Amino acid sequence: MKITEMHLDDFGIYHGVSWNPPEHGLIVMHGRNESGKTTLMKYVRSMFFGYLRGDWKGYFGSMGIRREDGKEYRIVRNEKEYFLSDGSQKVQDEPADLWWHGLDRQTYDKIFAMGLEDLQGFKILSNEAVRSHFFSIEGGVSMGMARSEVTKHMGDLLVASPQGKKPINSLLNEQKDFDRRINGMAYDEDEFASLQETEQTTHEIENRIRLDIEESKQQIERISMPIAAWDVYKRGQDALQHMQALADVSQFPADGAQKWAELEQNIKAIDDQVRKLKATSRKGPAFQESWNRWLACGPQLDEMYHHVGEWKQGLAELSDHEDKEMDWEFEGTKQADLLKTWTDGKDIPTAVNWTQGISAAAALDHSRQDLEKWKADKPKNVSSQDGEDGAAEKTKDEWEVIGTAVATIQNVVMERQKIQEQLEWLKTEPASSSKAFTFVGVAFLVLAALCVAAVYMGHFDSTVGLGGAAACVVIAVISLVRQSTGADRIPRKIAEIEGRLASVNGKIGDLAKEAEITLSTDESNERWLQELDAVRKQYLDWQTRETKNAWQKEQKVMYDAIYEKWQADGNTCKKQLLACESAWDGWRQKSSFSKLDTTDVAKAKEAWDTWHDVTTAASDWKRRKMELKGAISRWSDTAEQIFREVGVKQTVSPDAVEAIYKQWQDIRVQAEVAKEQDRQQKERESQIVSLGEERQQRIQQQQELLKATGAQSEGEFRSKVLRFRQFHQYKEVYDQTEAHIRLIAKTPKNLSELRHELKIHTLKTWTDERDYYQKKIADAEKKLAEVAEKRGSIIERLSQMAKTDEYGKLLQAKQNRKAELDRAVDDWLTNMYTQYMLEQAQEYYERVRQPVVIRQAGEYLNLMTQGRYTLQASLDGKQLFAVDGSQRRVPEKQWSSGLGDQIYLAIRISLAMAFSKQIEPMPLILDDILVRFDEQRQKEAIQFLASLGKKEQIFLFTCSDATLKLAEEVQKQLAGETDTIHLFEIEKGTIKEFANRL
Repeated sequence: MKITEMHLDDFGIYHGVSWNPPEHGLIVMHGRNESGKTTLMKYVRSMFFGYLRGDWKGYFGSMGIRREDGKEYRIVRNEKEYFLSDGSQKVQDEPADLWWHGLDRQTYDKIFAMGLEDLQGFKILSNEAVRSHFFSIEGGVSMGMARSEVTKHMGDLLVASPQGKKPINSLLNEQKDFDRRINGMAYDEDEFASLQETEQTTHEIENRIRLDIEESKQQIERISMPIAAWDVYKRGQDALQHMQALADVSQFPADGAQKWAELEQNIKAIDDQVRKLKATSRKGPAFQESWNRWLACGPQLDEMYHHVGEWKQGLAELSDHEDKEMDWEFEGTKQADLLKTWTDGKDIPTAVNWTQGISAAAALDHSRQDLEKWKADKPKNVSSQDGEDGAAEKTKDEWEVIGTAVATIQNVVMERQKIQEQLEWLKTEPASSSKAFTFVGVAFLVLAALCVAAVYMGHFDSTVGLGGAAACVVIAVISLVRQSTGADRIPRKIAEIEGRLASVNGKIGDLAKEAEITLSTDESNERWLQELDAVRKQYLDWQTRETKNAWQKEQKVMYDAIYEKWQADGNTCKKQLLACESAWDGWRQKSSFSKLDTTDVAKAKEAWDTWHDVTTAASDWKRRKMELKGAISRWSDTAEQIFREVGVKQTVSPDAVEAIYKQWQDIRVQAEVAKEQDRQQKERESQIVSLGEERQQRIQQQQELLKATGAQSEGEFRSKVLRFRQFHQYKEVYDQTEAHIRLIAKTPKNLSELRHELKIHTLKTWTDERDYYQKKIADAEKKLAEVAEKRGSIIERLSQMAKTDEYGKLLQAKQNRKAELDRAVDDWLTNMYTQYMLEQAQEYYERVRQPVVIRQAGEYLNLMTQGRYTLQASLDGKQLFAVDGSQRRVPEKQWSSGLGDQIYLAIRISLAMAFSKQIEPMPLILDDILVRFDEQRQKEAIQFLASLGKKEQIFLFTCSDATLKLAEEVQKQLAGETDTIHLFEIEKGTIKEFANRL
């Protein structure tokens, strides 16, 4: 079984964590303390076996598993809720009950989950739960479960403690209590004492009779052993007689029959192979002699075929250039005539530095243009030379004083206009005759009188009424006072405004002097505003004249500077023009283009380039033409020679060469196939000879086998084989009967006595003796009934003699409880005997099975220690020895701690693997088991676990960085193999794949 999915929805430190662990390999889970390793191991156990009692609250999770048969299941445990699902249906049965034969959590922890403290090695085999599950072979797991049930039933009946509360303990205490109470009620009469003595005697007689019965049962048990073994013994003796009759074939080779069958099969297989080889053989060689000429010319044909493309291209190129030659000659003559007009009839130069010429011509043109531009850019004097005469101008400060006065006068004039408008409005308004305040005052007085009257008449509260009357009186008084004071308001206001107007006029007169305005203050406001505008216009005219004069002065200075610069630029342009003309003349003399003007440079270059290209192309084509004709001539001669050698009569051409090459390809393939067929034919012939020799060897081996077994013929040999098989069948029956007899005898001493009894007696002797003891038991049981009847009459008499019936009741109750005690003791003794029988059977199975575990553990130890050690157990299986390379046996007391841990780990894993074969392979959980190993032993253990993990699912939990580093190194060494080592990191409730640092 493998864990395929882990879902820790809410499990301790894990919340909403899902992980799909690898199904094979060593899974190294590294994490610091308190990172969640223990919680994850608890999760695995809880999913398999359920939560511990009272430890389920707050745990939610599920697990996916895949069993050996490939079926997948999901285990879901959400607190108390549990179910097991296969995808189609849900069940409530536990996995341990369904699949693992009742395996519990404790046994699982002792086998499949181990920590450092669990490396107890050989002592784990003494654990009762482990033994009951492991060493039960023929009885299955039921033997161990039965023994556990017997032990439990015995514990339910009796415990070895005076304070025990089990049934037998309670019944024994009751008997003591009954005896104490009965003794307290004793009589002095002689008869009563005699009856008591007689009653006590009946108990003694009953005990003696029961002892006789028990002794007889033991004798019957002793007799039942040879009776039970008789049929087995007779079957074994019959088998022994048959073995003695077949003793002549006892030394027959065990694998003789198998060897004979294998030889016959080999001979038959050889004959079949020879027939098949002869059927596929052919007569005569497949290779034709005429192909040799083609093979001899093959390399020349291949080489010739490689030049066919060049040949065709050369012919096409010669054809294409016939017209081009005439075009090149015409174009060259045309361009040469044009160029000679610039060279003054001299030869056209073959190399010209046109870049320098174009640059010189461009520079000359540019210099000429710059000179023309300089002439056109002569500056003009735009400043006026005539001065303006006139009256003396005011200064800027004087105009500032005038401007301030003008602005103030404008504000005062506007203020005067508002005052005049107010005065005109007041003068035109009629005298006030309003009586409104008088009416209001009278109305409130009347209202006050009504409030007072209402109070006295009792309609209103006195406080409200008198308060309202007082308020009305106050308002009436205020209204009457306001009416008396508003009658002369307008005349006072007119006088006030006329005073303000006079003050404003005086202020205007003062400001007019500052602004040099001669206008009278009596003039209208519109006239004053016009005069102010005239003053402003004078200021603007003055400002314009000042700006113009300043600009003319600046322009004069600028013109002088520009003209000086223009003169300097002109001198520079003239010098540059002279330099460019010199460079241009120098280039024309050097290039022989003495008649070339700067405007014709581009045209001359284009003509020269065309002339140079066509003359160069014509010259190159002449060389190329000679090369092509030479190559075509050589290829034609070679092809003509090849055609003669292979016997082909055909005109030489590229197409003909291609056709011959295709024919050669077909012949080459046919020749290779024919050679391979001839080679295979030789191999078949050689194989037929080899098979014939091998057949003779097999026949010779058959003859040697007949000689070794003393058989003269094949029939006699088969007869001996049949008798040998019969001998082994009888021997197997005999061995089984001997094992059965040893099981019945239980001990070596009983075994020797049983063999002796079986040899000297017959079955009738033991059956007669059994019948005798059975009759003796029946007689003893009759006597018991008589004694019980007698005791009953005595007890009845004693009850009658008692002063009250309490004594009788106590005796009767004691007797009833005594009978119940006897039954419980019988049950306990039966269980004890059953337990003893099961212990003996289990000891036998241990002796048979234990060496298998130790042998497997020795193989594991040999792998883990790189062949340095293996294991051996003593004959009684109680001691272990480590055997080194020199076969020296090292006892357990001399083991080092590291070697001891390696041995114990090998035993635990061997035990787990043996358990897996009995129930089902389950994941191994290892918790920091390598911390006491040194580095080399850790590395060897990790390599061993990785090898074992190819088939098993192994979880190794560790907090050691050293162990993690070693696991990384081993993982790197095993790189390329699958299902070896997987590294994961656990950190604060998360599981993630470990980033490899190597």
